[in-house]
Amino acid sequence: MIKNSGDNSQSKLNLQTMLEQDLINSVFYSDPFLKAGFISKLVQDTELQVLYLDLDLLYSGYLVSGTISISNNVTLFQPTSETLYKMIKEILVKASLSKTIIIVDSLNGLFNILNRKKNVGKTVMSIIMLLASIAKMTKSYLVVGSMVRYKKEEGWIMSPTGKRLVETKNSKKILLEHEKEGILLSIPSDSCKLVIPSNLIPLV
Repeated sequence: MIKNSGDNSQSKLNLQTMLEQDLINSVFYSDPFLKAGFISKLVQDTELQVLYLDLDLLYSGYLVSGTISISNNVTLFQPTSETLYKMIKEILVKASLSKTIIIVDSLNGLFNILNRKKNVGKTVMSIIMLLASIAKMTKSYLVVGSMVRYKKEEGWIMSPTGKRLVETKNSKKILLEHEKEGILLSIPSDSCKLVIPSNLIPLV
């Protein structure tokens, strides 16, 4: 079922209600704008503390340009290859103290920042699973963005690197696509589709 912007429920749309506490909320997109729009709406909707690991610096760019303003409940982390582990440790400590939303933006950026490491795939998955474990302990939410494309023969492929995306059983897929009235959000696990109208997206 697709809900459109004509539904009264759309004006009350809260993206936090789409997230699962015991699963990795994997947000898939082909256009970074879709991800930025989704996350900016999610941050706007929640009253929880948000620990934002900005690995591609797109969100930070919107903040610097004044397109969006940073909320009081957001702690923004902008890691380099030298500071990544220190910031992850800080996120783990903060997330262990209270219920939060942890945003990893994006998996592509995490691969890029660790590209000189051996067994980079295992390192990335270890970081994500560690964050997922902490989130589960405090009933928090973990949101991981991935810029991908789908190949029938191979499944989800990270773009533009071409790396095959390793999927875990404890994840919930949220697919983002362009729609003439806003962003089409699909959740394959329950065949749910809805439109985030342009007028509700802080970036528009």
